[in-house]
Amino acid sequence: MTTSGEPRLTVLITGVGAPVGVSIFKALRQSQLKPRIVATDTAVMSVGLFRADAAYLLPHVTADEPGYLRRLQEICLRERVAMVCFGSEIEMRRVAPHRAEIERATGSRLVLNEPDHLEAFMDKWTTVRTLRDRGFPVPDSVLATDPGAVAAFLTRHDLPVVLKPRHGSGSTNVYVVRSLRELEVLTEYVVEPLLQELLLPDVEEYTVGVYKSPRSGYLGQIVFRRELGAGLTYKAEVVRDPEIEATCRNVVESFDVWGPINLQLRKTAAGVRIFEINLRFSSSVVMRSCFGFNEPELALRDLVLEEPLTPPAIRPGYAFRYWDEIYLEPGQYAGGEAAFDQGGPKGTRSDNF
Repeated sequence: MTTSGEPRLTVLITGVGAPVGVSIFKALRQSQLKPRIVATDTAVMSVGLFRADAAYLLPHVTADEPGYLRRLQEICLRERVAMVCFGSEIEMRRVAPHRAEIERATGSRLVLNEPDHLEAFMDKWTTVRTLRDRGFPVPDSVLATDPGAVAAFLTRHDLPVVLKPRHGSGSTNVYVVRSLRELEVLTEYVVEPLLQELLLPDVEEYTVGVYKSPRSGYLGQIVFRRELGAGLTYKAEVVRDPEIEATCRNVVESFDVWGPINLQLRKTAAGVRIFEINLRFSSSVVMRSCFGFNEPELALRDLVLEEPLTPPAIRPGYAFRYWDEIYLEPGQYAGGEAAFDQGGPKGTRSDNF
C-alpha cells in the first residue's frame, strides 16, 4: 500500500464513458494502492470524466491520423502517468503498434499485447481456428459466406444455430437463427458473418478472468457463471470448476500473451467449449475485484512496482449489476470541451465512482 510519505501512482484510463472503462475505474477505486486516476474519452458527456482526479478529451481514433497518439503521449507526460489501461478495443488497435515508442517517451507502462495477438483474438474466426489447431475445445464454426462450408455445417447441426460477426463485442449483432430464411437474410445483414453451433444449456455460460504476468507467467483466475443483459455480464456467481480452470490455464499458457485475459465459454454435455478470448480488461472487472481478483491492481503491482505476485484468494459470492447515475450542477459542466484541455472541470471529484 502507498504510504503518506510516498507519491501516489497515477493510472490513466481511456474510454471512461463505456462499461469497460467505468469498470476499470471502479476496480482501481477499490485498490489498496489508492492510485490517482486520469480519465480520458473522445466525448465530453462521459461519466468517468466527472469522477476522476484529472480528465482530458482525446481526438477520435483514425487509422493514420497522428493526433490521437500525440495527445495521449502529451497527457502521459503532463500527468506523470505510471500505467495506461484501455477501455476500448479501437484505441488498443491504434496504440498497440506504437506501444514501445510511447513507453520510451513517457515512462508509462501500457497494458497492451503485441498487435498480432490482439488482431488474432479480436477476430472470432481466427480465434476458433487457432484454438482448434492447438487441440482446445471450441464450437463447430464456419464462415457464413462460404456456401459449401455452410451446407456441410447444416448436415452436422440442426437449427437453431448462432450467427455473429467476426469482429465485435458486447453481443452486438449476435443472433440465434431458427430458419433457413433467417439465415439467408442475416448473412446479408451482418458484416463478415460467422456461423457456429448453438451451445447448450444456456445456464452454463461462463466468463473467466485470468492474469498472466510478463515477468513470472500465469498467476491465477476467477470463474463466473453468468447471465447476460445488454451484452454484458448482468448476474454472476463465483464458482470453482476444475475442468474450466485447467482448460483456461492451458490456453493462456499456450500463447505468448500477458496481462488481463478474458475467456468466454459454455459447458455442454460434451464438455467445455471456448468461443471468445479477449486480451484486455473486461466489463466485469469490478465484479472480479469485489471477490478478491483486482486485475488493474495486479497489473500495477506487476508492471510498475515489479512486486512478487501471489495468487489472489478468491471469495465465493454473487454479483448483480444495475444502472446508477451521477448528477452535475450547471457550474460543474462549465467550460464544455475546453475545460478538458487543462485536466477537466473543477469541483466534480468524488471517491465514490
